[in-house]
Amino acid sequence: MTQSVLTIVADVGPGREAELAAALATIGGDPASNAILPLGQFDQLHFASLVLADGPEVRTPKLIFESNVDGNTAAWLTTLSEEAGGGLDALFRGSPGYPGSAAPARLQAWLAERVVRPGAFHIGATGRSVARIHQEQLLHDRISGFLAAEDEAGGLNGLTPNAVRTKVQAFARNEPTLGWAATKPPPRETLMEKARHRLRAAAVVAAAVVLAPILVPVVAVGYVALRVKEKTDPVRQTPPDPAHIRRLEETEDLCVFEGVGGPRLLAQNHLSSVIPVKPGMLRAALLPLVLFVLNLLARIIFTRGKLGNIPSIHFAHWSLVDERRHLLFLSNFDGSWESYLGDFIDKAAVGLTAVWSNTKEFPRTRNLVREGAADGPRFRQWARGSQCATDAWYTAYPDLTMTAIDNNSAIREDLFRGLDDQEAVTWLRRL
Repeated sequence: MTQSVLTIVADVGPGREAELAAALATIGGDPASNAILPLGQFDQLHFASLVLADGPEVRTPKLIFESNVDGNTAAWLTTLSEEAGGGLDALFRGSPGYPGSAAPARLQAWLAERVVRPGAFHIGATGRSVARIHQEQLLHDRISGFLAAEDEAGGLNGLTPNAVRTKVQAFARNEPTLGWAATKPPPRETLMEKARHRLRAAAVVAAAVVLAPILVPVVAVGYVALRVKEKTDPVRQTPPDPAHIRRLEETEDLCVFEGVGGPRLLAQNHLSSVIPVKPGMLRAALLPLVLFVLNLLARIIFTRGKLGNIPSIHFAHWSLVDERRHLLFLSNFDGSWESYLGDFIDKAAVGLTAVWSNTKEFPRTRNLVREGAADGPRFRQWARGSQCATDAWYTAYPDLTMTAIDNNSAIREDLFRGLDDQEAVTWLRRL
């Protein structure tokens, strides 16, 4: 199925910062049901965020509207233009050229002109729609409740794992709310989608081989220039402003739910950053190339819920914005900021260093991918200092981790598949 990751980036109209900040506060206070832009009305929307970027290195304050949706970009912009005109007016009124919501077609065209495509993106729940994610959580809950009741009544005594599964299958067929579960789910990724991405990678490799006589000397010269830059580029030496940290903390750890026995458990979080790209032709060429390679890997390898070895990312993307002067990073992830940065350092430092070493004040690197993010204390200090506060953030399934979503999908995918006893044991342990 088609899933789209996109960002609308628009200049804020002159003198509108205070008015816009008030609107964002209202939306952020109740993202799903607020009176300005109730994001919960959109059945196809997984995650969304709104960020007012107005740092000292951003030439003009910008409003960043992130969307992670089922369907294509054009369909999403049509939905926004036709169903959320009043909310878009509150956000974009006064932006250069903004046509207003009275003419949806013109509004859609204006939005389309300001869509920034990601240079690299990751989708954790590949091929799972918002509706499917909710359905599969319902399936998990209903089966778990059925098994608990059967166990309490002694109905599972002496049964083999597959005999227990037979009872579960009968329950699922006869439970009115689970009628859809008897239908084989669509694949998370179709054969055509897999083939398209692999053919693209093969074409890139073939082109590199053909152009090797030209590329090898270019790469050699570029490598020498890179090593000089890596030894001389300024790095961040001071901790971030405490006031900035307090502002970030006010917008974090908002997505919590009650765990068993009452403790509040953190399910999801959001991170945003707008970071100046290092000047010069080398970085201008190198950063898009790194993003291209990372995106290719994400389409071929990282399609089963993990980015590198990080299992906690629902949606994330990098985009070049502000005439390619800044690198935008937006991520929707499980757990706390500290745990997320810890995963970056321990499990994905090489790839992240390759990207962010092209931005200002990043910790000292070597050979593009070495050191950098692996330098935990300096990387944490740099990451915190470059982070933006998220003004409003919406999630369609706030109590579900990426691991839980994948687990629920595996339950549904194997519900009516023939399993041996050991496989049946593994399946039952998912409940």
